[in-house]
Amino acid sequence: MSYSSTYGLLFQVTLLHNYFLNNGEETFASMTDDKKEKMLQQFSADAFITVTPTLETNIVLKNHKMVFKKTKTGFGVYVKVKDESVPFIKVPADLNLKFLININDYQFENYTNLDFALTRAYLFSNVKPLTEPVSFKYLPKISDNKLISNAYLVSEKTTADLLSTLQSPEQQNVFGIISLTAKGDNSSEDIIDNSDKMLSPNFKIHFDNRKTIWRYIDRKAKTVIKTNTAKPLTRSGFVEIDPLTDFTPSQPAESQYPNPSVKSITKIDSDYYSEIFI
Repeated sequence: MSYSSTYGLLFQVTLLHNYFLNNGEETFASMTDDKKEKMLQQFSADAFITVTPTLETNIVLKNHKMVFKKTKTGFGVYVKVKDESVPFIKVPADLNLKFLININDYQFENYTNLDFALTRAYLFSNVKPLTEPVSFKYLPKISDNKLISNAYLVSEKTTADLLSTLQSPEQQNVFGIISLTAKGDNSSEDIIDNSDKMLSPNFKIHFDNRKTIWRYIDRKAKTVIKTNTAKPLTRSGFVEIDPLTDFTPSQPAESQYPNPSVKSITKIDSDYYSEIFI
């Protein structure tokens, strides 16, 4: 099938994560375009999550001659077109497509700067549910300098309502739901315009990496020291620890302190700690 000749892009969703894209303390946002491209070449959203259309959405896609196509950084939905911007089958303004987000890395919670709740899900949508307050956060666009925060964690009522629309096998272990409607609450969130032409927006779900206080545990000396501030967890790069300034009291200048893995993280009150045994 040639997507360029008979199918056009209805919309796409780009998924990014700073744990994989930052380089130590250098953030992805601050990198040059060339360096960003190099980091993206090594990046795949499949490393931490899986996104799939709901069973109901699969039927809608088929009936409207649409195709779900995965990419390294997310997915796109393509639709059969009359020309490059007009769908072969008219897209109703209230057409809704839902996609489930499931975590496939057991360490995702350790390196992702979010709260996790068994009875609440994250919702990424261009339409506010009636059960959510006016402060509801809409799904950002690729050009928005926004990271996903706990503000996208919807209420238990909204979560229950969303899960009730899914078939039984789909309701298990849902981290988040992407719910996109052809015409959003705001024109800037629309997928089609008032002339039924495709706008082909690129939405973005950009997770931030968790920062933790690093605790160095010397079992032999029976001592524990911790950094004065939280440090970023990243797959690439190295965060330099200065023994003279990163600890109170300061430590010997010649001492070396390795970066932690994401496997050993403890939450105490509201703070997260990485434990490194030296």
